[in-house]
Amino acid sequence: MKIIKHTDLAEKINESENVLRKAYEKYGDRIAIFWTGGKDSTVLLHMIRNIFGNKNKLKVLFLDTQLDFDEVYEFIERIKKEWRINLITEKTTDKMMKKYNSLKTKKERVELASIFKIILLKEAVKKQKLPALAIGIRWDEHPERASEKYFSPREGHVRVHPLLHFTEEDIWKYIKKFRLPYISLYDKGYRSLGEREFTKPSTRSGGERSGRQKEREVIMKRLRDLGYF
Repeated sequence: MKIIKHTDLAEKINESENVLRKAYEKYGDRIAIFWTGGKDSTVLLHMIRNIFGNKNKLKVLFLDTQLDFDEVYEFIERIKKEWRINLITEKTTDKMMKKYNSLKTKKERVELASIFKIILLKEAVKKQKLPALAIGIRWDEHPERASEKYFSPREGHVRVHPLLHFTEEDIWKYIKKFRLPYISLYDKGYRSLGEREFTKPSTRSGGERSGRQKEREVIMKRLRDLGYF
């Protein structure tokens, strides 16, 4: 795990904004923001709006596997309108969903759902000609992300991770400080949101991702090698 230099929220915000400014200096309006509707990516989106203004033209990318909670889709549509987001949606095809629905085991489905996101991401990067993508992952949320860097070269693009040094607690402090909207599922015991079939409220004794399907958690390294977040 990385040693987080700053403990004060204001200092962490400043550090994140510095990463974003460096990314913008290099890539300008060609950089896109990856948004799931979840707490982390919504904080990242708000932070970018604070820096560049409400009228910025940066693309916001949503990967629609057609497997998310209804609450997620409702939230994305609402915030898209309220914040006037330049949303680009990459969606699974009928053929992909037919393959998914034909699988018999949850283990097979959870792995394919992850592969879907990898495929959709690569398609979006190619179609939109994106040289860089800002993503709101953190060092503390999964061991496989603990060694991630702020600027991470990937196939055909660079991933920018401005929130790496934030903790789950920092995210909620930020949301409270700026009175950000968030998906109602977080008030029902969910701490980390994935596909509705594979996500439950977190256990009292477990970590942030204790409500996520264990099959994905144990293959995270392989998925990240393939292009997952």
